[in-house]
Amino acid sequence: MRPCKHLDYETKYTDCKIVELEGFDCPVRYWERGPIWTEGPGNEGNPKKVQFCGKGRGRINGIFQCYSQSGMGCYEAAP
Repeated sequence: MRPCKHLDYETKYTDCKIVELEGFDCPVRYWERGPIWTEGPGNEGNPKKVQFCGKGRGRINGIFQCYSQSGMGCYEAAP
């Protein structure tokens, strides 16, 4: 399992923080979005744990889609 080279962990998103999961053979990191994205009117059902793609796909509504070829058609393994 390797992350896609296009995952964006550098950009600073408003009310988001990077979280790293343990217990995997590679670092698994994702963005945890805060209440302005996930709570209140109009935000019902918005995912809290997401990835951001630097290749133009924008927000990915999950964690693991960008960690294998089977998850996203645009996946390119990081070096």
